[in-house]
Amino acid sequence: MTQELKTFTPEELAAFDGKDGRPAYVAYDGKVVDVTGSKIWKGGRHMNRHQAGADMSADLAQAPHKPDVLLRYPQVGVLAPACDTPAAAAAAQAAATQAAPGSQTQAPPAAAQAAVHAQAHAAPDSELPWLLRAVPFLQRHPHPMTVHFPIAFSAGAVLFLALYVLTGKAVFADGVYDLMLAGALFTPVAILTGLATWKYNYGAAGILPVRIKLILSPVLFAQYAAGAAWWLADPSVLSAPGFGQALYGLLVLSTMPVMGVIGWFGAGLTFPLHK
Repeated sequence: MTQELKTFTPEELAAFDGKDGRPAYVAYDGKVVDVTGSKIWKGGRHMNRHQAGADMSADLAQAPHKPDVLLRYPQVGVLAPACDTPAAAAAAQAAATQAAPGSQTQAPPAAAQAAVHAQAHAAPDSELPWLLRAVPFLQRHPHPMTVHFPIAFSAGAVLFLALYVLTGKAVFADGVYDLMLAGALFTPVAILTGLATWKYNYGAAGILPVRIKLILSPVLFAQYAAGAAWWLADPSVLSAPGFGQALYGLLVLSTMPVMGVIGWFGAGLTFPLHK
């Protein structure tokens, strides 16, 4: 005989927030699942952004993974429709009372409502490193910002290489050298911010896009570093016809597919393709 699932109101669900040893439950599409044993929901927190004990339907619609990942966790109940909860009934009664002729009941001041809303939605940051607490900007996804530099340097180096081949002007060869050097300098910054984002927002979970980026990012850095070191050792590598010139050109071109794969999987984390 199938056991009837418990129906949770939002208030009841909020008690299962994963804090202080409590179970961690989350709701999606009307289902309540137990994520207590999940490594990516330690302490009831996921990606250092989402708190257990709440309906995750809206958040999962924008997640880098499909919502069906929750199917691996046991379902412990269903979420009561908003219109059926005691809070909704109380709110409806309060609204009716306020609308009644001669009613002396007044709505709470806007400032008080805002304070309650802020308290309910504030993300605890006590577990963040001191640097992230001291510099709030660093909590605003520094990796997506810094990663644009290596991407632009690769595309720019290939563009300048094409212009040099077409025109033979030395200024374009200089542009290739400069961009390879810039890539060697900035790629480590993107890697470091990526590692920090992976740790504090994804809980160092070994998801496929991150694993691919972890493998290919050092490859891209090695390509940039090789291009910069080669130019420093032989400033005329592109201007002197021969095998070295062709090989250097191939090195520059090879940054594009590596950068493209890294960018593709990185963009998939920020802008998932699924609806």
